Amino acid sequence: MDLEGIGALAAAAVAAVGIPTTLVLGRWQLRGALRGAEEAARAGLAQADASYRAALDAVRAQGRNDHLQWRRGVQRDAYAAFLQSVLSYTDTASNNFGGGISRLEETRERITALKALETDMSHRAWVVRLEGPDGVADAAITLQLSASLLVLVHQQHALRRAAMFEVNDRALAHPHEVARIWELVPVAQGFWHTIGTPGMEDSSTDVLQELRDLFSTCEISGGLLATLCQPHEPVPENVTPYDDAIKDFIRAASEALHPAGPPAP
Repeated sequence: MDLEGIGALAAAAVAAVGIPTTLVLGRWQLRGALRGAEEAARAGLAQADASYRAALDAVRAQGRNDHLQWRRGVQRDAYAAFLQSVLSYTDTASNNFGGGISRLEETRERITALKALETDMSHRAWVVRLEGPDGVADAAITLQLSASLLVLVHQQHALRRAAMFEVNDRALAHPHEVARIWELVPVAQGFWHTIGTPGMEDSSTDVLQELRDLFSTCEISGGLLATLCQPHEPVPENVTPYDDAIKDFIRAASEALHPAGPPAP
């Protein structure tokens, strides 16, 4: 074999040895590249997951904050509407019954007209009780009761003044009868609580009968007898005064809308 042939064989042998080495090196490089790509992918996924969770937490926090603001807005509107209905109810009663004496029919019409305002107050009180919290709901119940009692007192005084006007209006035509009525009314007021009980005396029955006869003679409605003689029921001691009830409700509503501590999640 000549030198050229020997050289060719040697080159072929070297090339044959280099092929496996190249394959092994290429495989190692491929594994390293795959491992690097896998680690990069895991890192990218972790970063993406962290970003997603952070964004999700931010959305949830914003959602909770938006819901809280919406909730407070609903409560604020309910509180304000209830308070306005209370003021409309009591102010109208004060304007209707706090002035001069009105005739009985007009007084009764005004009392009837107040029913719509009382119903509106009751409906709005229920909204406050549903919206809560308990402190505001309790304050609303107290204020509603106090306002109702205040208006009831106005109505009773107005009815009594109207009844007195009706009696005095007959004085020109029936001076003696009217004078006698005013003599007997204080007597009837004294025993009125015994009517219908075993403690009622025969003399009380006689006074009532005479008053009925006098009312009939003067053409005065017999229903006014109770209005003139029945004593006003005292306001229960456990009822909060109206002005205090308003202040308590406003305080409770303000504390609910603007809590001192951070809002609960």
